Formats: sequence, C-alpha cells, structure tokens
Amino acid sequence: MKRLLLCVAFILAASVVCSAQNFYFPQVAVGAYAGGSWRTTIFLSNGRSDTASGTIALTKSDGTPFNSTWLDESGNPTGNGNTITFQLGPSESRRFTSVTDIPLTTGFATVASNSLAVLGSEVFSNFDSAGNLIAEAGVSMSIPIGKQAIFIDTTNGFKTGVAIANPNTTAALHIHFEVMNTAGQMIMSTVRDVPPSQHFATFVHELFPDIPEMVGRLQFYCTNPIVSVGMRFDLSFVNFTTMPPLALLP
Repeated sequence: MKRLLLCVAFILAASVVCSAQNFYFPQVAVGAYAGGSWRTTIFLSNGRSDTASGTIALTKSDGTPFNSTWLDESGNPTGNGNTITFQLGPSESRRFTSVTDIPLTTGFATVASNSLAVLGSEVFSNFDSAGNLIAEAGVSMSIPIGKQAIFIDTTNGFKTGVAIANPNTTAALHIHFEVMNTAGQMIMSTVRDVPPSQHFATFVHELFPDIPEMVGRLQFYCTNPIVSVGMRFDLSFVNFTTMPPLALLP
C-alpha cells in the first residue's frame, strides 16, 4: 500500500510539472565576493510547435526585487530591473547569464509562461578572482511541494546546505525541519519562519549546531508548498555539487 501511495504521489508530481505554467529556481547567486564571484545561468526551452512567451522574475532573499544585469546567448543585455522577458518559437531554446557587476547577492527566480511546454534548467558557476572557473553544478526547475527532504553527508569535512524559497505572495511559512539518521530515527528538530516571497540558504550545521558527523536526511514540511534545492560543499567551501530534493508523502 505504501509503495502504491508513493507511486501515486510521483505520478501526481509529474503531472503538475507537465501542466505548470509557473516554476521556480530556488537559489540564484550573482556577484562578487572576496576572492571570487558567483554566476547563474538559466536555460529555457519550448517543447511545442507554437510560440511561447513569459518572464523570469528575480527576487532577493528579503523579498525585494533582485535587480541585476543579464546577457542572452548572443551576449546582448536583456531584461529590465529584476525581470527578463522571453519569447520562444517552436522548439527554440534560450540562455540567460548573469553579470557579476554587483556584490554577491542571493535569492530565487520565478518563471511564468503562457505555455505548458516551457521548461528550464539552471547552472551555478563559481569563479576565482582571476575569472577562472572553479566549480559548477546544475539545478532542475522546481515546483512547490509540501513535504521534501535532502540527503545529509557531513562526514570527512563535507558540508550539506539547503536553499528554500517561499513562492507564496501572501502566506508566511512555518517550516518544520527534522534530521533523520540512517535508521530512520529523528534525532533533531527545529522550526523556522519564512515570510511571503522570501528565501534563505543555510547549512545543516547552522540549523543544528550540535549535529554530529553523519549520513542521513534533512526533511522539512509546512502547510503551504515550498521550493528547495540541496548543496554539498567540501571543506574549502569552493568545490560543490547540487542535490535535488526528494518528494515525500505528507
């Protein structure tokens, strides 16, 4: 029965992806920091034979407009303020890349389209002070889900992080976080509030300062759906990879 319910949940999640006109990228990082810079690249594609159009709206962690400079695949400036407008002909694709002309700023992106066939991916890139690429990782488009989880691995100096965005424009989120060990036992828990249209990124050891070195999962849930992505850094906080969230049954 549990397996049947889980299959139904994944089918429903897949159907939402196929029918969603809005999707999200839960973490956007743009700008320079001491010793390097972060760049975000957003790819969009139209899977149908008619023309699609829409916008990418960028929001800072505090819920205010994320004004930044972006270039299209031809190197031309695109967008106005915190909004990038796009149009995709049949089977067309576009690339939008941030310019690191501001101090490091984080937030999230909302993609809204008039077509059900517009899909996307995102790439985070970390550069050193000379502009050399150090590491990068991809992030899939996200849809809001009520209960999610990411894997935890804090052994051998690795750090696990999570970025969560509240796509609700009016409802604050009261998010429950639970650390589960390899035996499926909850060993720690906490709660964090996220106001409407806001975002935060944190490491598991910041949420739980007393967490031991361990492998397990961090699960989180609230009444209104959220979007998230996990990240795993090495001891230097330079090399990293991303981890998609797991959709859990309520």
